[in-house]
Amino acid sequence: MEKENNEGPRILYVEDNSTDVLIMKRLLEGIFPQGYELTNTPIGSTGMSKVKNEYYDFVILDYKLPRMTGLEILEQMKKESIDIPVIFVTGQGDDEIAVKALKMGAYDYLIKGNLDSKESKLSILELWNLITYMKRDTGADLLSSLTQKRTTFDVISDILQNSLYGIGKTTLVFKSNMNFKRIEKYLAFLIAKGFLHHDPDEQYTTTEDGKKLIKAIIELKALLNK
Repeated sequence: MEKENNEGPRILYVEDNSTDVLIMKRLLEGIFPQGYELTNTPIGSTGMSKVKNEYYDFVILDYKLPRMTGLEILEQMKKESIDIPVIFVTGQGDDEIAVKALKMGAYDYLIKGNLDSKESKLSILELWNLITYMKRDTGADLLSSLTQKRTTFDVISDILQNSLYGIGKTTLVFKSNMNFKRIEKYLAFLIAKGFLHHDPDEQYTTTEDGKKLIKAIIELKALLNK
């Protein structure tokens, strides 16, 4: 059920198609049975105003919007250093737009007409797992929930360890045993959080904070395996 609570996420959905809003609400109800809070605005410029002035755990952002496109919103967020994770929504066949969104910092993208798919559900759930991990201190709450997130933690740890001395994306994809689309969202997230550095030569290098994160993940997994 859509409601305010202290467990589920607070989400902004910038979308002007009322049918897609209803589909998204049904999807979110299945992902967050504990509840969630969803704010919808159909106007791009209003969405930009909201991300500047209100708190959201993440944003679901459509590409084609009145007054301001989704890419323009992403670009403005980047310019103003607004650090809110974004899941982008594109039309069928808009691959170039989706790639642009990922390069501009979007965590992942969903396809219109396929919003109620298993892939969409996993993408949103995976992002929420990452967000809740970053929001929590190391403690009982994190330890009790970590077993549900081992795949995500393993992927993050692999990327950061493979990038310790600098690595190109193609090699990183090979070593991490992931495809380009799947790894993009992790790279965007880790760069945005300061755990990974991306230089003009397309090299990815783990930062000092990233090294600390590797150590924290190893220690947490060791505690769970006791």
